[in-house]
Amino acid sequence: MIQSPPGSGKSVIISEIARLATEKGGRVLFLVHRKELIDQITNSFKIHGVPLKQVDLLTIGKAKNRLPTLIKPTLIITDEGHHGKATTYQKIYDFFDDVPRLGFTATPWRMSGEGFKDTYEEMVEGKTVEWLINHKRLAPYQYYSLPSIDTSKLRIKNGDYSNQSIDEALGKTIFGNVVQEYKKHANGLKAILYAHSVEASKSFAQEFQEAGIQCVHVDAKTPKIERDKLMQDFREGRIKVLCNVDLISEGFDVPDCTVTILCRPTKSLVLFLQQSMRSMRYQPKKTAIIIDNVMNWCIHGLPDTPHDWQSYFEGGWKKKGQKNIVQAKQCPECSAMWPLPQKICNFCGYDFGIAEKREKLRLEVELEQIEKEKVKLKLLSEKKFSSDLRKNWEIAQARAKVNKGNPLMKLLYFYAKSDWASATLEEIAEVTGKTNYQIIKAKDWLQSKGIY
Repeated sequence: MIQSPPGSGKSVIISEIARLATEKGGRVLFLVHRKELIDQITNSFKIHGVPLKQVDLLTIGKAKNRLPTLIKPTLIITDEGHHGKATTYQKIYDFFDDVPRLGFTATPWRMSGEGFKDTYEEMVEGKTVEWLINHKRLAPYQYYSLPSIDTSKLRIKNGDYSNQSIDEALGKTIFGNVVQEYKKHANGLKAILYAHSVEASKSFAQEFQEAGIQCVHVDAKTPKIERDKLMQDFREGRIKVLCNVDLISEGFDVPDCTVTILCRPTKSLVLFLQQSMRSMRYQPKKTAIIIDNVMNWCIHGLPDTPHDWQSYFEGGWKKKGQKNIVQAKQCPECSAMWPLPQKICNFCGYDFGIAEKREKLRLEVELEQIEKEKVKLKLLSEKKFSSDLRKNWEIAQARAKVNKGNPLMKLLYFYAKSDWASATLEEIAEVTGKTNYQIIKAKDWLQSKGIY
C-alpha cells in the first residue's frame, strides 16, 4: 500500500508505475470504485504515455463480473486502496492471488480500527501535508470554524452519524449562516460545499441562488451529460458554488477550487481529509479557504495534523471517543452556552423547545479562525502519560492550559498514582525548571489530600 495525502499527485505516480509495467510487456488491471474516476485516470495515462491496450481500467463491479474473461494481469493497481478490504475487491484479489498488487490511498484508516495487513504486506508513507505545503506541492490554507455546535440529536449508525440524525440536528439547530460566511471569507471564489444528504445539498444551493450567487446541486443521479456540463461551467467560472454529498470527493480533481465548505459532521477521518483538502491543490499565490460549519476539526484536527499512518495500516489502534465534541448548545438570542437538557435560557428567556420545532433555524454567528497552535495544544493534552519525563511535562503543561490547573500538580499526581513510572526530585527539577522547595511543597499538598 502506498500512502500519500490528497492532492499530492497520486495520479502521476500511478501513471508512471503503469508505464514502467507495460513497457516491460506487462498488463495492468486498474480498479476504481466509481465510474466518474475512469475518465480522469484515462487522461492521465494518455498524458504519461501508458499504452491503454495493455490496461484494463474498470470499476470494481465490472471487474468482478468479467473475471472469467479478463486477461491475467501482471500487476493490479487499486485506486483509493482503503476500500480494498471490501468483499468485491477480495474476490478479485483471490482470483488473481499470485499477481502483485498496489493500493494507493491518502488515508489507510478504517472506522473499525482494523488494519490492512491481510490485503497488503507493507505500506510506504509519502510526504506529510506540512512538507507538501512548505515545498509548494499543496496550497497553504485558512481554516474557519464555528465556536460551538449542538450535537444533541446526532446518533451513530454503522460507525458514523446517521443521515436522519444529521437532518434533525442541522435542520433545526444552530450553525453559522453558510451563505453569509462564504460572502465574508471567500466572496466570488469557487467553492465546493459538502452536505450530508441530497435534500440538504439542494437546500443549500437554493440559499446561495436566492443570495444572487451562481450555485448548483449535483449528485450521482444527475445525468452524465448534464453533470459534465455543470463541471465545465464550474471550471470556467460560470458557476461559483457546487453543492453535493459525496460525489466530489475521492479522486475528483478541480485544481482551481479555492474554497471548501463543510456542512456534514463526520467521524470518518477518510471523509474529513478528502473533503476538507479538496481546495488545497497547489497554484501559485493561492491560499485555500476551509469553512467548517460543523466543527469536524474537534474530532480530526486540521488538514496538516500529523497521523500515525503505520499504526492505522497495521490495525488495532484505539478509536477516539466522542468526548472531543462539545456537548452543549448555544442560545441564538444572547449567545449564552447551556447544558443539553436546558429548556429555557435563564438570561433572556429563550425557549429551546419551541425553537426545535421550527423547520429552519439559522444562527448568524461569527466564525473564528482556528489557530494551528490551539489544535496542536488540544491534541497534545489528550495524549497519555508515559515513562518519558520530558514528554510527560509537555503533556502536563498542555492539560493545564486546556483544562486549567497547575501543570506541576498534574505531573506529580501522575507519578504518585503510577505503579510503573518514576522520577527523582532532581530529575523533575531539571525538566520542569522548578526548585526543590516548590516540588516538595507541591508533594506535601498532595500528601495532605491523601494522594502521596
